[in-house]
Amino acid sequence: MTNIIPRAHVRKAHEAPIQYALLNSAQFESTRTYDYSADGLCYETTHKLEPETEVCILMENYAPNRSGPEAYRSYVARIRWIHLLSKNGKDRYAAGAQIIERSHDILTSEAQLPQIRCDLCGKTEPRHRIQTTGTGADLCQRCMKHFSNIPSTKIRQCVERFLLGNII
Repeated sequence: MTNIIPRAHVRKAHEAPIQYALLNSAQFESTRTYDYSADGLCYETTHKLEPETEVCILMENYAPNRSGPEAYRSYVARIRWIHLLSKNGKDRYAAGAQIIERSHDILTSEAQLPQIRCDLCGKTEPRHRIQTTGTGADLCQRCMKHFSNIPSTKIRQCVERFLLGNII
């Protein structure tokens, strides 16, 4: 007879889209969870992560007013176990991760960098991802791409005036 140690918290089956990366890495991979409990998540990965590895998990369906793992935007978790799921050309693993920290903000190294708000769309980005226009407006890369494509006409002058009005 084997001694089975009961889990501290009940697991609940729950598939949810997530992204994960090694802690302090910007290389996120999209995947999904299988289940969760009060202190952990089980998710699929294509990497054989070593136990004690710390990861950042981002919930794609973040909804702070719901219960379950989506109630928080991100987690820092420590891999406790990993099991091979399939070996048919592309290995897949199930990883059991113990939650260390949870937050309504994004818990990555980039989240600790100074954040700047785009003057056009309002998106907050790390300072190194924001570009400044000739008029002094700070734009995210997406808005700067659109702004740069506006020909130097009256429309561009109106957009620049609008951006300056948002700054002043």
